Amino acid sequence: MTESQVKVWFQNRRTKWRKKHAAEMATAKKKQDSETERLKGASENEDEDDDYNRPLDPNSDDEKITQLLKKHKTGGPSAGLLLHASENEASS
Repeated sequence: MTESQVKVWFQNRRTKWRKKHAAEMATAKKKQDSETERLKGASENEDEDDDYNRPLDPNSDDEKITQLLKKHKTGGPSAGLLLHASENEASS
């Protein structure tokens, strides 16, 4: 092989490597973007769940909450403990 043929061979090899590397990077970026979108969607659902996981406010004007609190008051000793715990948190 002549010197010029060797130079061309290495040049072709470097070009091939760059194309392959660019394709791998693009695939990794797409995978990362899709994972980011998936996590973003999951965090939005967690925000919605937080609304449902808040303790009930015994001083609320909402009729459903008032009915639930009355039900828990008459539900037994453990229900009373839950009510007292939420009252303590509200007064803190």
